[in-house]
Amino acid sequence: MPLYEIITAREQLSRSAKVELANRITEMHCRLTGAPAEFVNVMFRDYDDCFIAGKPQRRSFIVGQVRHGRSPAIRQTILRELADIWVRITGLTEAELLVALSEVDPAMVVEAGRFMPEPGREKEWFAEHPLRRFAAHDGSMQPAATTRPSTTASR
Repeated sequence: MPLYEIITAREQLSRSAKVELANRITEMHCRLTGAPAEFVNVMFRDYDDCFIAGKPQRRSFIVGQVRHGRSPAIRQTILRELADIWVRITGLTEAELLVALSEVDPAMVVEAGRFMPEPGREKEWFAEHPLRRFAAHDGSMQPAATTRPSTTASR
């Protein structure tokens, strides 16, 4: 958490544009909220068809979910910066972009087997839960293996 979904027409974005978007969104989120980069998830989805007012359109969407507790000013700054990042990296206009942000109760989010902390309580959370590093598919880091006790009875 947060989770930023970037939804575009199939093959609209190159791999390098996706990498750049993910990096800039991660940097922006950390700078504005103080959250660690390890919390930031950026996912890309492609669609085949999109309709607005019943007519086919080629629109892009950035839909973010963040832990509740951020001020309206911070949330609005995130929205503005997401649009600015999009325009800078893709060269497309804001007229073809919808950006939305919703808040999620961190007590209702489990990531890497752990409930997420309230905003501002990350240091305590990391002290209680050793950091699990996640890697891109470049092999630079691999996620720590986790095992969970079986909840089914032995047969």
